[in-house]
Amino acid sequence: MSSTTVRHPKGPSAPKADRRATPFLWAFFDSSVGAKVIVALTGLGLVGFSVFHMLGNLKVFQGPDAINSYAYFLTHSLGALLWIARAGLLAIFLLHITLAIRLKMRSRAARPVGYSYPGSVQATVSSRTMIWSGVVVGLFILFHLAHFTVLGLQSVETEPGKVMNVLDLKDKQGRHDVYSMVVAGFTTPALAVLYIVAQLVLFVHLIHGVQSAFQTLGLKNSRFAPLIRVLGIAVALTILVGNLGIVIGVWAGATPPLYKTL
Repeated sequence: MSSTTVRHPKGPSAPKADRRATPFLWAFFDSSVGAKVIVALTGLGLVGFSVFHMLGNLKVFQGPDAINSYAYFLTHSLGALLWIARAGLLAIFLLHITLAIRLKMRSRAARPVGYSYPGSVQATVSSRTMIWSGVVVGLFILFHLAHFTVLGLQSVETEPGKVMNVLDLKDKQGRHDVYSMVVAGFTTPALAVLYIVAQLVLFVHLIHGVQSAFQTLGLKNSRFAPLIRVLGIAVALTILVGNLGIVIGVWAGATPPLYKTL
């Protein structure tokens, strides 16, 4: 006997499959596989931004005019494009950390009791602490943005008896004096230590994160695994050395201060 249901020709029409993109995208986001792919792609996007951000900041070693011109170009010449880029980066960052935490919570909910012989015995410190290092990096990014935009934690003496907050400093061309702001920030011991610790945590996060992203995307096979491992370490080390180099360079006198930090 056939299980096919015979419909009356004058009855209601058969429901059509929903071919809109919304259900598919929601199902993709909600699935563990889709979430992992998105975490991988957004993670690689944030890594790319970190590299370009570091290269821009290294202009501090070229002197005040170089980095002040660069900052002026970003904030004035790009106009609305800069705000679009900022909004996009914020969305990518929030999506990355939200989905990563949700995946971790789902994993724990699926296995509330640990294995008798946990697989993490052979895992690296970087892979076991991805969520925690990611949260620390996220909090640091929020502080970093606030530090150089609204907090104004340092003041400098521009001339005898005249004190100004670093956010109000202007160079001779009337541009925001980013050079002096960076130098004043990293000559403050507590802030310098905070930035160094944050960069070390970021390094630990990226050591595993870059390789994990390629593995999730199906690119880390037996043939390319060694190359991807080297690439992950190289990217993480480059960002660490570049960012730490700015802090250490300021302390070593490679960027002479224009004003006295108070």
